[in-house]
Amino acid sequence: VLERSEGIEAELSRDLSLFPITMMGVGMMIGAGVFVCTGISIGESGPGGILITFALNGLIALFTGMSYAELSSAIPRAGGGYDYVRESFRGPWGFITGWMAWFASSVAGSLYAITFSLYSLHFLKSFAIFHGLGLENVVIEKIVAGIIAIIFIYINYRGASETGAAGSVMTVGQTITLAIIIIGGVVTVFRQPSRLENFTPFLPQGWGKIIVTMGFTYIAFEGYEVISRTAEEVISPKRYLPKAILYSLLIVVTTYLLVAFSVIVGVEGQRQDAWEWFHQRGATGFSDAVAQMLPFGGMLVIIAVIFSSTSALNATTYSATRVAFALGRDKYLPPILAHISKRTRIPDVALLFSAIIILGTAVALPVEDVASGASIMFLLTFLLINLSVIKVRQDRGDELSYGYIMPFFPYIPIIAIVAQLILAIWLIDMSIIAWIVAGIWIISGFVLYYAYSKGRAIEEEEVIVLREAKELVRKEYQVLVPVANPANAAKLMDYATRIARAKDGEILIMSMAIVPEQTPISEARQFVTASEAAINEALQHASEDIPIHSTVRYGHNPSRGIIGAVREHESDLVILGWRGHSLLHDFTLGSTIDPVIERANCDSIVVKLGSDVQPKKILVPIAGGPHSGFALEIAAIMAESFDAEITAIHVLRRGTTEQEARAILEPILESIGDKTKIASVKFIGPGDVVDLIIAEAQDYDMVIIGATLEGLFRRVVFGSIPERIGKESDKIVMMVKKNLGLRSWVQKWLGS
Repeated sequence: VLERSEGIEAELSRDLSLFPITMMGVGMMIGAGVFVCTGISIGESGPGGILITFALNGLIALFTGMSYAELSSAIPRAGGGYDYVRESFRGPWGFITGWMAWFASSVAGSLYAITFSLYSLHFLKSFAIFHGLGLENVVIEKIVAGIIAIIFIYINYRGASETGAAGSVMTVGQTITLAIIIIGGVVTVFRQPSRLENFTPFLPQGWGKIIVTMGFTYIAFEGYEVISRTAEEVISPKRYLPKAILYSLLIVVTTYLLVAFSVIVGVEGQRQDAWEWFHQRGATGFSDAVAQMLPFGGMLVIIAVIFSSTSALNATTYSATRVAFALGRDKYLPPILAHISKRTRIPDVALLFSAIIILGTAVALPVEDVASGASIMFLLTFLLINLSVIKVRQDRGDELSYGYIMPFFPYIPIIAIVAQLILAIWLIDMSIIAWIVAGIWIISGFVLYYAYSKGRAIEEEEVIVLREAKELVRKEYQVLVPVANPANAAKLMDYATRIARAKDGEILIMSMAIVPEQTPISEARQFVTASEAAINEALQHASEDIPIHSTVRYGHNPSRGIIGAVREHESDLVILGWRGHSLLHDFTLGSTIDPVIERANCDSIVVKLGSDVQPKKILVPIAGGPHSGFALEIAAIMAESFDAEITAIHVLRRGTTEQEARAILEPILESIGDKTKIASVKFIGPGDVVDLIIAEAQDYDMVIIGATLEGLFRRVVFGSIPERIGKESDKIVMMVKKNLGLRSWVQKWLGS
């Protein structure tokens, strides 16, 4: 929903399919970069350097493209990266991402307009009829750039379908012309194999220059961003957006490598190395090499430039407009930017302001600084996108519907983050002015956010506190007890009370009123009745010697509410009840429990509530590590309060003797202090750990087991052994997990 006027809802029309948005991405990437940047980069890093540059940039772009594909399939909105970061990080970061992306796309549009002007005028100067007309004049160059920019601003004004159609035609045209150049290069090598000597020396300037040229040419790989911004105008966004992003990257990387190869072998009969020849010619080296290789090569290059620069200009104008529109829609910028034309159904005011940036930059700045500045902005924006895909998967992966999920998460976005940061910093070597301009724009964005946007932007709270009652007494140790089902409140409060008493702590009881996703949080008070009933039932079982606090909150997602309460109240332990199975196959214990155990910054206990029997015999399986120690600690508290006895058992691994196992477990057994609390230590096995423990547990009333560490790429909460015991045993089962901070996160992904 984009704009409301007199009760009528305005929205973007959905009429784009897979082919036009794929071609839009291809057109965005195969733009000025391949013509302006190729010759300059060969002169900087050498013939082998440009191939390595394109290949590595393609890999980094693919990694970030996977992040865009995943996010666009789960959060299909017109703001693209701006909306993704906004979903992930509160405060100014969503706005800053949109602010940078708006500038980057607009400046990229200026670059493509300038490229069209430079190559067109350079081609015309080769004809005698144009001699003496002053076509080399900078003013003429800027006028031509402005005219072509205005033409494509008007095409964007005509509407999305016209934009997509125009972009598809131009992209197909540029692809055909580049294919001719590629074929020419292959034929040339077959006829004159000696041309391969142009690749010697392969890296004349060393590997250091490759980092510089990677940063300089990275703008040539920006394109999947514009695809993600078509989300509200694509017929089937969850299906088409990921495919379009990945298809466009595959097409572009392959094309760049083949074109660079063909241009290098196009140079002939020179007394100097090919890379030095390109270094002398700079931006025009591309066209000069093609002219040597093919008849009418100059004409072919100008045709390719016309198609490439105009298609990229078309796509960047579209992209910049959609970001400005999203910023206005969410009131980070004046709402007038979200106005949609009734006739063309496009954001006309956002287009106007984007046009001002495009035209102003095209007239005022040199082409090298424009290219470097746009690359810096895109690199920083993509860095935030890769951070966002990690944050969204961690915080909301359980509730979003994905059309695409990247493999090897989170390693792919982490690699991309590191690479993009290095490339952005290294661009100082190419253009200090670009970094100065980028810095001014970013700083002005922060100033604008705190001076204007912060108080006006639409930032709906995920969780709102409805009622919070607190005792005057505050303790250092706090046990958080979320309650949803009044029938389980008594048992959870019983265990929480025993732990709080042993720790000289307090209890915070909380309940979440769950609001449907389609209902605004501000209209959610009608859903609190059941939550208040659960709180009241828990309070009925409170002990007078334990300070009690209570809070009722409402939000769309219970796990985020619980995690937020842990953070805000600095809780030390959260106790959750469990039915013994998950209704959803995507979750181990449940859609609420899994995220809380994985992300809450505190110790955690999940209780599978069995019979009402008072436990007199407690079984504690121990395997080593901090979680086993925590299990013994909780068992000691339960044993003392219930007047029960503890038996610790250890399942021997094959080849391990009882003596060796006892030596490993001795520090854990000593950690609880008074060893007399443990009635006995038993060693069983070897064999299937779960089957042996369940069989042993038949003579006990309660099983308390610590989390185990699992290997890479396994979605586990406590580890497969505790979870299987919890599901298969008919006893009261407590699964406990010690909060290890960063160590817990590392172990989650790497195991041990």
